[in-house]
Amino acid sequence: MISTPSTLSVPAAPARPLMRRWFVPRATERDAAFRERSIRIAIGIFIVALMLSFISTTFIFGAPLTLISLPSLSIALLIFCGLAIWAVSTEHLLLAGWLLVMAPLVGATGLVLLIAESGSYAIIGLPAFMVIAPFAAMILPRSTIIPISIIGAIIYSIAQFVLFPTSYQTVIGTGNAAPVVVQVFILLMVESAVLRQLRVEFDARLDVMALSIQQSEQSKREAEIARQNAERADKAKSQFLSTMSHELRTPLNAIIGYDEAMIGGMVGEFEAEQMRLLKNIQHNSRRLLALINDVLDLSKIESGSLEIYLAPMSPKRVIRETVESLRSLADEKHIALETTIADDVPELILSDSKKLQQIIVNLLSNSIKFTEQGGVYVNVTVVNQDTWQLTVRDTGIGMPANAPEYIFEPFRQVDGTDTRKYKGTGLGLSIVKRLVESLSGTIRVDTHIGSGTVFTVTLPRVNIPEMHLEDNPIVKSMSLN
Repeated sequence: MISTPSTLSVPAAPARPLMRRWFVPRATERDAAFRERSIRIAIGIFIVALMLSFISTTFIFGAPLTLISLPSLSIALLIFCGLAIWAVSTEHLLLAGWLLVMAPLVGATGLVLLIAESGSYAIIGLPAFMVIAPFAAMILPRSTIIPISIIGAIIYSIAQFVLFPTSYQTVIGTGNAAPVVVQVFILLMVESAVLRQLRVEFDARLDVMALSIQQSEQSKREAEIARQNAERADKAKSQFLSTMSHELRTPLNAIIGYDEAMIGGMVGEFEAEQMRLLKNIQHNSRRLLALINDVLDLSKIESGSLEIYLAPMSPKRVIRETVESLRSLADEKHIALETTIADDVPELILSDSKKLQQIIVNLLSNSIKFTEQGGVYVNVTVVNQDTWQLTVRDTGIGMPANAPEYIFEPFRQVDGTDTRKYKGTGLGLSIVKRLVESLSGTIRVDTHIGSGTVFTVTLPRVNIPEMHLEDNPIVKSMSLN
């Protein structure tokens, strides 16, 4: 950790502009946040419009500031906006919504009074009343849309009958304002009914979206819980396999040891049939030990406890010795086992010889098991100055074209039925792939049914000079966890 002098201070992140911060809702619940954002936007629009109205009527057109005038009406509505700002700031969203709906209602009423004072035709005040229903639909509960529209229609109707008893005579030829009032009332009711239905549809879709989001979040939580449970179960499985593998190897090694002592004649001579049975015991015990070792290796790899020890090694010697140790398996099936090593393969490289041996043993054992005629051929070459390549080719039964997609998975085999001809756990190739990757290499497989299989392992090449190994800094660091 790096400490800084106390005199230095970390500059704070630049604050958002006041205008931008105003439009950000403080509510955390989604519906409340939507309503709050709508109210904040409406307040902002109201304030800007009222300020422009006040400035233009007062300073441009010179309207007097009287009790009933456009400037005084603008000031009254600004007061409503101020109260709405206070309500929003104190998280009283419903009160803020009512204040914003009352503002256009008061404004429309004041506008009608101004029209009556000027002696104009009062129907031009209708648009001001029609604004009330959209505001109610946007920021208030939908149950208030129709009642607020009725209140606006009643106020407008009273204004027509009380303030304009004769203004219709010069326009429609009659002193009766009832027809116009009825039409306006119907218009406002239709508007409020349509807006309410739209609000119902909007709320329904919003509920569906909220339910979908809730289900998605629930699914994510359940998936995370399932993932954690699976990780714990996998870890417990790996620990169990590791423990059981160690416990099983102890008595099995004792069985193999006693059997070798009996075959070696340490307890007397045995007849030919008895010797055959003892060798069968040894063969099957070693086979069982190999399976247990595979399970132990896989559990180490999955638990992350596999250790890689880098040390100078001769790839030529390791490959030849490992291949020769498996020659008896090929001889039993009367197939060839040949090794070709290119001259430019370095004598010494930095790698893990035991892991390399295990890779070769598993690949060769797999190839020999599935080859009945022909043979298994090992070829070692240098790809470039950074990598070298080990190829194991057989003339066996081959695999389907899609086999490379799954043969490196644990416990997977091409033929997974109980009646399959070739037995095994399906761990060998999975372990090979994990070991190759642990050595920072890659493995590729090319195969076709009836034409054999080719495994190509590419590993990094770090050359070690043959002389003065003790002075090489790479050799001094002999292990990598």
